[in-house]
Amino acid sequence: MPAALVLRSPQVDLTESGDSFQVNQWVDLMLPLSLMANHRLYAAGADLRHPYLSPLFGDFDGFPPTFLQSGTRDVLLSNTVRLHRRLLDAGVQAELHVFEAMPHGGFGGAPEDEALAMEIGRFMHARLRL
Repeated sequence: MPAALVLRSPQVDLTESGDSFQVNQWVDLMLPLSLMANHRLYAAGADLRHPYLSPLFGDFDGFPPTFLQSGTRDVLLSNTVRLHRRLLDAGVQAELHVFEAMPHGGFGGAPEDEALAMEIGRFMHARLRL
């Protein structure tokens, strides 16, 4: 098991059941359209709720400390928020960082991206004892 994880806008629910898939659909510049057709193709007929496809529905006991990041304009915001809650419920040390107006993947060099990099560095430094 890794010492820690950094998950930026993780795709952990291929069912697209979180509300941000609808609310942020036309405001996320990076992912403006549903990826459901891609999810179904990838799943090849398997249940999209299977934890191997949608880890959100899996077991997080013993999971390592996790840093989660998303933005208020990210279609995957709901995934990130719900995963954070699942990790906390499993007793996992987890941090949630949500940036105002940030789309999926960040701003591409904006000051918020630098702040995010600093937060990730702080988190990893504390976990890896560098």
